[in-house]
Amino acid sequence: MHLKGRKAIVVGAGVSGLAAARLLLARDAAVDLYDDAPRERLRPEVAVLEAAGAQVLAGGATPDPTRYDLAVVSPGISADAAVLQTLAAAGVERIAEVELAFRLLTAPVLAITGTNGKTTTVELLGRVFADAGRSVFVGGNVGTPLSDAVGDHWDAVVAEVSSFQLETVDRFRPRVAVLLNLTDDHLDRHPDRGAYAAAKARLFANQGPGDAAVVNADDPAAWALKRPGGGVLLPYSTRRMLPVGAWLEGAEGVVLLPGRDGMRFPAGELRLPGEHNRGNALAACLAAAWVGIDPGAAWRCAQRFEGLGHRIERFLEWRGVQFVDDSKATNVGAAVSALQTVAGPVVWVAGGVDKGGDYGPLVPVLQAVARQVILVGEAAEQMAGALHGAAPLLVAPGWPAAVSAAVSAAHPGDTVLLAPACSSFDHFSGYAQRGEVFQRLCREETGRRDAGGH
Repeated sequence: MHLKGRKAIVVGAGVSGLAAARLLLARDAAVDLYDDAPRERLRPEVAVLEAAGAQVLAGGATPDPTRYDLAVVSPGISADAAVLQTLAAAGVERIAEVELAFRLLTAPVLAITGTNGKTTTVELLGRVFADAGRSVFVGGNVGTPLSDAVGDHWDAVVAEVSSFQLETVDRFRPRVAVLLNLTDDHLDRHPDRGAYAAAKARLFANQGPGDAAVVNADDPAAWALKRPGGGVLLPYSTRRMLPVGAWLEGAEGVVLLPGRDGMRFPAGELRLPGEHNRGNALAACLAAAWVGIDPGAAWRCAQRFEGLGHRIERFLEWRGVQFVDDSKATNVGAAVSALQTVAGPVVWVAGGVDKGGDYGPLVPVLQAVARQVILVGEAAEQMAGALHGAAPLLVAPGWPAAVSAAVSAAHPGDTVLLAPACSSFDHFSGYAQRGEVFQRLCREETGRRDAGGH
């Protein structure tokens, strides 16, 4: 991709936008950096980009679309934002930050999407490559933007990609594209379920011979999107044998690639709990096998993998009660998985900002496992209406009250589970801060009771 002398506008001055602007400047493009936020609220790194030659358009300043021949869109910017519509009307090419990086990368890209489990699977696959002695960049929607991978030598790039990023890809063609699952999410951003699914399906659209589409055969919604491009379809399943792909068979895992002998390996237990994580591990083994890594070694790596913070994280045991932080469960599907994974009757703490999904799938699960439901945050009353009758239910006025009620409701053998089914932005900067606050409040409340408070 030739960038020298091109006039580019980067829309959105968050982490991805800043990385895109750095990359464009390094390739001698003229760069304007646009953001709705006032100049004083932008990140300090903006000043460094200004010193390097970028022009900053802040506070909703109106860009002149005739100045540009390229717009790079940050994932936080909706495709129907007015500034993007103005640029589109002027014929300006619009691409995602991951698209910009992809066009300049020389290493094969393994891209992973899905409603849930993306970050865990991306980090696991990165460990698999590192254990195999291959240089690997791990980033994308998680952690480091893909633009920061450009310019260094990598044997592989493992990227998490979201529906927001996929909205504005054009030529993005991963060597391996993985779709883990598909449930309602981000319907506060996408107009409907079909648009959300269509964004996810763009992951496969440009694949051709030599590429692989790894798809969860146990997830009907994901399976319905299989292979809209020309890659080789490789299904995986934790429940049944398949003609090709990867599956669990008794105490063994099997990987069978087209035209090759099948590979069997002992499928011992993982440290990560839940059937969904067994599926994530199978997906990683299959993706690794396509690029020449022994799937048995990949599974052994998965067995050692302890997961990431705020994802089914058991952080406290008190008087026979387990406390689990799954703050990353920001949608209904993830909350259902968490409720089905933890042990014993569950005291479920949930709530935050509604994302437009249907809370209905939670009802039968709560009927089966919930001792008490405690709702908190902006969407609490809405959730209470949708979940009425599924289990004893309490709306708490704030997080300290929610945690106090959860500790009071729990019996020995129970699990107090934070799996919010909502985003965190009513009270927190993100899911990580929400999880940290929840853990602190749980430790403080149980400590107070041990000290004689109850």
